[in-house]
Amino acid sequence: MKFKLSSLSAYVKPEAHLVQQTVHGALVTLCGILLAAMLFVHELGSFYRQHRVTQMSVDLARRNALTINIDLTFPAIPCAVLSIDVLDIAGTAENDASYAHHMHIHKLRLDGAGKPIGKAEYHTPQSQQIMDTGAEQLVSVNIQEAMQHLVDMEEEAEHHEGCHVYGTMDVKRVAGRLHFSVHQNMVFQMLPQLLGAHRIPKVANISHTIKHLGFGPHYPGQLNPLDGYVRMVKGPPQSFKYFLKVVPTEYYNRLGRVTETHQYSVTEYTQPLEPGYVPTLDVHYDLSPIVMTINERPPSLLHFVVRLCAVVGGAFAITRMTDRWVDWFVRLVTKLK
Repeated sequence: MKFKLSSLSAYVKPEAHLVQQTVHGALVTLCGILLAAMLFVHELGSFYRQHRVTQMSVDLARRNALTINIDLTFPAIPCAVLSIDVLDIAGTAENDASYAHHMHIHKLRLDGAGKPIGKAEYHTPQSQQIMDTGAEQLVSVNIQEAMQHLVDMEEEAEHHEGCHVYGTMDVKRVAGRLHFSVHQNMVFQMLPQLLGAHRIPKVANISHTIKHLGFGPHYPGQLNPLDGYVRMVKGPPQSFKYFLKVVPTEYYNRLGRVTETHQYSVTEYTQPLEPGYVPTLDVHYDLSPIVMTINERPPSLLHFVVRLCAVVGGAFAITRMTDRWVDWFVRLVTKLK
């Protein structure tokens, strides 16, 4: 018995004289082609769109230092008067006037209308050097720099300037806070005789705009709750406190490359001040023991092909079934006539 390969064909071809083509069959076929094309485009678009899968687990990795990105504007505090301090439970105490090598902060002077004064940034005189001996912290004072800082504060306060602060700082991965206030002037507290005829400017308005506050690099779709936050004080002096819970985040893009960054939630607290107290802006941060993993990788190509065959094949199967129903209905109507 001779075997023919054609006997395996599941698609039997009828004779041409047994095939009948109708107008309603053509219309149903066109509708089926349109449906299959729409489903194909939808599945193709779904394959190329982001497929975000989020998982949470206990953070067991030993990670690097925490990078804080800031971009704030203080319309009523001059750059020379504004103090930026980093404090944490590990004993770190640094500010922008103490040779802090982990703080890469830039200050741009603003006039009363909020416009930049020139193009050069303001460099805070480095009047203090904090040395940690383990048992205590010692402060080395540069008198010349301290006097220059005092002159700058008086001059900028006289012109009612503001300040635009931006940059990054690397901090330890422990609970801590960023402290924005008027310079505490540790130098003049220790050596008040240096003041002479000078005076330390008093600022009672800590209105601010947070253009950006984030931890680590940015990833697509990331939202920072404090971005665009505006707080203007028009009445009695107030202090602002923001309590942040920082969550380590690992973001995998479509190519599988990982970006280690952080997200955070925030709670705000406002405190009216009694006369004589200095207003402050404190950003308290604490790290969560949970790490969030965000995976943007799409399904496999095989998965896409399976879905594509399913929707396109299903469209043509529905079309064939619809054609039979339409043909039966047309024949029924014709007989009744």
